[in-house]
Amino acid sequence: MLMVMEYFGYAGKILYVDLSKNSIRQVPLESSLIRDFVGGRGFASKILYDEVDVEADVMAPQNPLIFATGPLSDLAPSSSRLTIAARSPSTRIHGDSNVGGLFASELKRAGYDVLVIKGKSEKPVYLWINDGRAEIRDAKHLWGMTVPEVTKALLKEVGDREASVACIGPAGENIVYSAAVIVDFDRAASKTGMGAVMGNKKVKAVVVRGENETRIYDIQRFKKAFEEAISIYEREPTTKIGRAIGSHFLHDTHNAHGALILKNGRYGYLPPEVFKNVCAEAINRYNVKSTSGCGYCYLGCTRNFVIDSKRHGKFMITHLDYYGLAPLLYRLDIFDLEEGFYNAKLCEELGLDMTVGQQIALMMELYEHGIVKREELDGIDLTWGNADAVQTLLKKIAYKDGAGNIFAEGLLGIIKRYPEASKYAIHVKGMDNIPQDARASRTYNFRYAVSTRGADHMRASGLSSLVGTMFPKDLPGAVQGFMAVESLTTLINLLEVCTWAWSAYTSSLEAFKDKERVLVELYNSATGVNLSIDDLYRAAWRTLLIERAENVRYGLRRKDDTLPERFLKEPLPTEGGKFHPPYTDLDDRLNIYYRERGIDEKTGIPKKETLKALGLNYVAEDLNRRGIYMEVS
Repeated sequence: MLMVMEYFGYAGKILYVDLSKNSIRQVPLESSLIRDFVGGRGFASKILYDEVDVEADVMAPQNPLIFATGPLSDLAPSSSRLTIAARSPSTRIHGDSNVGGLFASELKRAGYDVLVIKGKSEKPVYLWINDGRAEIRDAKHLWGMTVPEVTKALLKEVGDREASVACIGPAGENIVYSAAVIVDFDRAASKTGMGAVMGNKKVKAVVVRGENETRIYDIQRFKKAFEEAISIYEREPTTKIGRAIGSHFLHDTHNAHGALILKNGRYGYLPPEVFKNVCAEAINRYNVKSTSGCGYCYLGCTRNFVIDSKRHGKFMITHLDYYGLAPLLYRLDIFDLEEGFYNAKLCEELGLDMTVGQQIALMMELYEHGIVKREELDGIDLTWGNADAVQTLLKKIAYKDGAGNIFAEGLLGIIKRYPEASKYAIHVKGMDNIPQDARASRTYNFRYAVSTRGADHMRASGLSSLVGTMFPKDLPGAVQGFMAVESLTTLINLLEVCTWAWSAYTSSLEAFKDKERVLVELYNSATGVNLSIDDLYRAAWRTLLIERAENVRYGLRRKDDTLPERFLKEPLPTEGGKFHPPYTDLDDRLNIYYRERGIDEKTGIPKKETLKALGLNYVAEDLNRRGIYMEVS
């Protein structure tokens, strides 16, 4: 099938838009790309490695912005996922973000597996992609609009309410490094500053519509696998939790384990008299008007909250999960849910990554210690729990107004401005979203250290209790358990199915194995490609190492596979005067991980022989040509 290039499961084309040249072209999807990287994140990481100019500034026009679908996008249960990738302005290394909504489905139906935007427009534009046709349109009249404003305007302008819109708000326009790309009003591609890359290219939005269904190789076999996937969902006790309260159960779980990030990582537990105000039950009381999901979702973990606030009036916030609410609530010592909801609403409208709350938490601690002065903050009294200060600051950040400029280049920019901040900053490789303290769950949260895009819970996502039961309880077994979840999560990203549905809500080893088996069956029956789970995991491994190789070219080494200084040196206070000790066995875990993944233990550089064994000869040659292997003894 691959040699004939008759596509099943894939649209079969990549769309290239060069804004500097005002040109649009499409190329066939190569069989080697399918064979080696499968789709989605794999496609994006391979294209980014090949296209990015390592020596250029992160905001140079040649930094490509890539939108990649997967072979199961628009087909499998919980599959409307999309990877958006570029070199990240916020971390200065490999960047990608995964987002739901309907964009992936519409892009494939329009005839494209991948969209690559290169160059930079001289004026604001948006892209209109409609059933195999693409055009660059003027967006001067849209520049300055918030996310809901521009989304509504574009749906009206293209004359099709079924179209999907990926856009930026004021934060992206102003090239704030914490800007997100927002899909279909409320789905955020966040954490790596993809909105800043889009804004720098002067692209206000990409609007896409397609009506061509993706062909399936063996429809009866696929239907059977589809039905089995639904059956697995229904057997999972965690599915009921997801439908009832979404990811907000994690507020309770993490507090019970003393694993919350509170006051910038200084303690991890809230006593009952305080926690009752921000627990899952309290959140669920806020008029959950309805629940919904992304395309083809059978989980439906989206929460739609309606808040009638005395301070802010009546407003609705949709698709708000644990990871979006926590950084804007108790991490800032705010325990009024209405204020947390409103903070999230502001971020959504302005196109800000909600994890900017972690940067504000850092600044609150610097302010507390007298490192940051009130006059530097335009007179804002940035004390813990001051919701007014947070809301004023969010607007200033999005518009780069006054003190907002302190946040313009993300957490690394704050550290550059205030070097003392480095010992307080809760980040890895510049990424500042850590939802669960690693001191409280060591094996599972080893993921923060080795993730290729920085401190990231989504690079290895599953129930931490499951990770601990997969292999022997010694340290090598613990790392193997972690790697099993990392491999499955990476594969999920290649296929572009939902990490929550296919990994995070997996409650037993039996369910883990069932999901592996059904994913293989869905892929093979959809595409006609006959791959085993080992073949697919090999593609996942290949993706992990090409991302690591990209980071190596930027100068990252073993020293960067670390955890926040506070995690390594300070105990974490928790319930009843107890403590989680500092994270002391990171080096031992890294040694095991590097050996298993074929990475040099001394440097953190992928071994030449590993890359060649994975068919990445050209990557090994590239690193060798740059003199990087001279560091490997």
